[in-house]
Amino acid sequence: MSERKSIAARANYRETGASDRIEVHALQASVYGTGAAGVSEALISGPADTLSLVAELEEQIIGHILLTPIAGPERALALAPHAILPAWRDMQIGTELVRHALKLARDRNWRCVFVYGQPDYYCRFGFRSSTADCAEVIWQGPRFLALELEPAALAGWSGALEYPDAYLALAEAIHR
Repeated sequence: MSERKSIAARANYRETGASDRIEVHALQASVYGTGAAGVSEALISGPADTLSLVAELEEQIIGHILLTPIAGPERALALAPHAILPAWRDMQIGTELVRHALKLARDRNWRCVFVYGQPDYYCRFGFRSSTADCAEVIWQGPRFLALELEPAALAGWSGALEYPDAYLALAEAIHR
């Protein structure tokens, strides 16, 4: 096993707890800036269905991912933010964090996930731009991707996705 995979295997991937909020905020601020970190906190504190996971190594949170419920197709989520501390990038931490988040979403009967991100990164998890073509969003294009967690979850559906205001503020803060 390579050293990078070994580090990822040693990390603990778990749901975010209330005591993690300060550390998650600091991580988000270091990766995306303080504005994005504040908005991320609003999403974590939002709907009970929000999935928030951390990657922890030696009692330090080194990664965070958030899946937020959105309106549109039945039981849909939006993935963002997904942040790894710079010192831990290229160690497979982000990859494992996405895998754990998607497994949790499947276990909780979510049907699909949308993300705006790097196709080279997210396509390895099954996300596809063509799968997201049914959704109407302002950022439609090759970087807007979707994953069906349940086969044919988006079959026959088309329409607008409605994101929480805090999510839209986060997207704006991250993409400035």
